Order: sequence, then C-alpha cells, then structure tokens
Amino acid sequence: MAQPPALPPPSPPPVLTQEQPPLPTAPPEARREKPETQATCFRMVLNGEIEAAEMGSGGNGPFMCVFSVQHGPDWTLLTGVPDGITQLACSSIAATSVPSWRGGLSEVVWSFPIGLVYKSTSPFGWPRLVVTVYGTDLCNRRVVKGYGSVHVPCQPGRHTRTIRLYCPLSSSPLTRLLGALFGNPAQLVDPRILAGTDGREVIRVQSGGKVRVNFDVLLKDTEPFNYAF
Repeated sequence: MAQPPALPPPSPPPVLTQEQPPLPTAPPEARREKPETQATCFRMVLNGEIEAAEMGSGGNGPFMCVFSVQHGPDWTLLTGVPDGITQLACSSIAATSVPSWRGGLSEVVWSFPIGLVYKSTSPFGWPRLVVTVYGTDLCNRRVVKGYGSVHVPCQPGRHTRTIRLYCPLSSSPLTRLLGALFGNPAQLVDPRILAGTDGREVIRVQSGGKVRVNFDVLLKDTEPFNYAF
C-alpha cells in the first residue's frame, strides 16, 4: 500500500510592524536656558591662624590665648567655631637674651588655626577678632596679661596683623597693690566689650605686649550689591 505524500511545514504567521510615533518635543520657550538666580547675600570665607605673641620682659609663661570673633546683627555664621582657646606655650628663648621680632624680648608661638564662613547683606558690623592673653604671676597664679582686638581685613588675600595688648588699671594704687598680692588684678567682666565703643572712654589701661595674627580672606557675590573691596 502506497504511503501518502508528506505535508509541507506550516509557514510562520506574518509579523505586523507598527511605526513608533515621534517623541514629543518641547516648545522653544522651554528649551531656553533659565536665567541665573540673583544672589540674596554675599559670603566671606575666613581662614588663618593666631601665630605668636610677644610679651616682653613683663610676662611669665606659660601663656594661652582666648579668642572670639564678634560681628553685627546683619551677619550670620554658616560654618566654624567663632571662639576658642589655644594651647599653653612657653618661650624657647630667655627673655633677657636674644631679641625677637619687632624689637621684643621673647616670643611665644601658638600657630592656632581659625576657619569661619559668614554671610551677610551689609558690611555694617564687619567681623572683629578679640583676644585675651593669660599668663602667670610670681606666685604661679593664672592672671590676665592683656586684651586686644582687630578688624578682619576687608580685602581678599593674605594679611598679617599685629594686635597691641593692654591691661586695665585699678582706680587707686591701694586696689592695685591688693590685686597683685591676692592674684586678682583689674580685668574686664566681658572681653567682648572691646569689639564695641560703649564705655571705652572711662577705662584706664597700660600696654602689655603684641599678638601676631594671619588672615586669609575670600569674598563671594559682592558684585550684585555694588560693593567693591
């Protein structure tokens, strides 16, 4: 008996293709670049260090420096610590031997860093650095050796400033003698008063050394406020 002829394999079903619709394009107004936003404040980056102090022949070590940065109400601190205390340091050169910088007798090196970032809308109340140097008396008691303050430089770049220190004097010689005996000489209740002018005219002072400070100042977005430093 004859075999029936083999059937051909079935053909694959036709594949229907559909054209993809074109992607929507944004209108020309949306493709334009957005205008830059106007700055609402300018910023100041302050880096530096409290480098050294010259206390002369009237200072006994070790010394330390307490500092704070004061500013007006228009300024806002963004980053950093505005106040601090340096380490204790002694002079490596005897006070009666080799002269040091700027005609002094002894130099104490701290090299304590400072790093702050501020923002403001007005230069009124520009930041000011206030320092207080502590030393020891003949009985090894901690006493204030001098106060001082200086404005942070307004121009960008690296600056070196010398802060002259001074100590308040007692109103009478007897009070001055008692303060020296008991280790409690005349001193300011709040050293931040040095950043202002209130009550400064009634304080009697005497000079008490120098402090050298280095500043690295960077200003940003001052052009929209028409400030040229």
